Amino acid sequence: MVDNLNYWITGCVTILVGIFGSTGFWAFVSSRRRKKEEANSAITKVCVGVAYLGIKMSCYKLLDRGYATPDDIEDIEKYLYEPYKQLGGNGTAEMIFEKAKNLPTKPKDKEGEI
Repeated sequence: MVDNLNYWITGCVTILVGIFGSTGFWAFVSSRRRKKEEANSAITKVCVGVAYLGIKMSCYKLLDRGYATPDDIEDIEKYLYEPYKQLGGNGTAEMIFEKAKNLPTKPKDKEGEI
């Protein structure tokens, strides 16, 4: 029984050393990691792009309108601009956002209409 157990332990250790010691295994792991990083990078780029377009469209709408409510600015900043910056946005949207922030403000009326 002990000889049989030693045989299995030796076999398993040999297989594990062979797998983890092989360059092919580590190349496979490295390849998987690189593909995952590339996918994450692409997703991040798409998110930054979508946030940029959202900031641009929202701010130009406010600039065309000529005023902004505090909620308008807060929503753009909280849901688009801050995540855009955190994901590495290059600041292109900052100029447009600053112009919108400097618009005259008009509070919403009692019924929520502007």
